[in-house]
Amino acid sequence: MPLIMMSGFPASGKTTRANQIRDFFNTKISELSATDPRAVKIKVHVVSDDSLGLSREVYREARPEKDARATFYAAVKRLLSSDDVVIADGMNYIKGFRYQLHCEAKALLTPSCVVYVGVPAEKCKAWNVPEPASEDSSPGGREPYAQDVLENLIFRYEEPDGMKRWDSPLFVVPWMDEHIPGEEIWNAMVNNEEVKPHQATVLKPAAEANYLQILDKATQDVVSAVLEHQKMNGHGGSVAIPEASNKIELPTTYVGLPQLQRIRRQFISFNRQHTAEKTRLKSMFVEYLNKELE
Repeated sequence: MPLIMMSGFPASGKTTRANQIRDFFNTKISELSATDPRAVKIKVHVVSDDSLGLSREVYREARPEKDARATFYAAVKRLLSSDDVVIADGMNYIKGFRYQLHCEAKALLTPSCVVYVGVPAEKCKAWNVPEPASEDSSPGGREPYAQDVLENLIFRYEEPDGMKRWDSPLFVVPWMDEHIPGEEIWNAMVNNEEVKPHQATVLKPAAEANYLQILDKATQDVVSAVLEHQKMNGHGGSVAIPEASNKIELPTTYVGLPQLQRIRRQFISFNRQHTAEKTRLKSMFVEYLNKELE
């Protein structure tokens, strides 16, 4: 069943919109249950910082934010199944994190989409006030963000782009609209055609005992090639990787070793339980790296 990723500035009312989507889907499921036995099995889940007991203070520093994101990611992954609709009610403001979630859905052959709650930054600041706990939290949620945390998150926000496959289909909900495009989201997510497997997510079960060593070396070779290219040629440009069918397109800013190793660890984490043809590993990592560096 589908993964619906909410995205938007902090205190933009994403939880309100997530609850509207949940209610719309539950209504549709109730209507269809009388005639479609499959609908009875469908359950809708909303995963949020509040539901996981995560404080908004985690966004003040990099380490607790990273841990909180891992907790959020694990909760979404645990719920994704053929009978569950998962609404990821977080900011999902980092494009690389949205890509991770997209890959999880793709691996299960289930569709995903992004619902972007479009609210001006100034209005989010006005909505960032304490509110009582309730099932359907209104804009700003239960706990306000500290002003400096709010400003920093708005500054770092990476807006979804419907031209990117991990942000597509993209549904934009302007702040002044009272209703969400429920029917459109339902049709795209539930009445969709079968999702085709993606080469980076559909892999054969691990067979070779030294697969992890091969995966580790292949990704390290790519990282080394990037660092060597930047050392010899400066920032930007294309990097041809031996044994890879595609090239790395570097941004105009310098890409340091810590960033490359972080991306490398993510890729290894996604693929450590499975195996692909050894000749394709570098091409797969180059593709993943290009998405992360866009």
